[in-house]
Amino acid sequence: MYRQTVSPALADLPMPANDPATLRVLLQPRLSLFWGASTPTRALLACLTVLAAKGHRVQVFDGGNRFDGYFIARLARRLSSDPHAVLERIRLSRAFTCFQLAQLIENAPALPADSDSADGAHSALFVLDLLSTFYDESVPLRDVERLHTTTVTHLKRLSATGPVIVGAREPRALVKERWTLLDQLQVAADNAWLLRSPDMPSSTTQLNMFS
Repeated sequence: MYRQTVSPALADLPMPANDPATLRVLLQPRLSLFWGASTPTRALLACLTVLAAKGHRVQVFDGGNRFDGYFIARLARRLSSDPHAVLERIRLSRAFTCFQLAQLIENAPALPADSDSADGAHSALFVLDLLSTFYDESVPLRDVERLHTTTVTHLKRLSATGPVIVGAREPRALVKERWTLLDQLQVAADNAWLLRSPDMPSSTTQLNMFS
């Protein structure tokens, strides 16, 4: 049986940062979704830091105030002899409303195709906690649905030329009518993984992929 070797530096990181095969998939031009009952932010922060340590440029749109710079800095020091260079490859933009996040995504320039990169590195876009502000009950559902449809269209536009990796969580019971937002995102994604919380009895992390 073939066993893929995992670097000791990555072995104890959460999926997908510890899986070289999944990292290769994520670097392809496509829309990838990671979701669960809780926002899988730590998993995506580890993932984007690993990619930056490998020389890839990473743009981060934070939709839920989830970016943890201290965690990324510690991980960068662990993964690279030049952590400053790792951090230099990560660019962060924050959004505090669904309108701000939608505008960030709509105005984002197309990611460069592989052939446009002189050094062979990819540019990837990560969107942390995409749906958090879309679940805001102060914004009417009809406005949220319209804005979300436009946002997904632009995510697909960006993923046509480069990797787009999105994190999202399920809506709370009080806003369960907004499940359709997550459903629409799953349908639009080229790949989607359901990440279960570590205390699930079946396994620490369970993956489901939709094509």
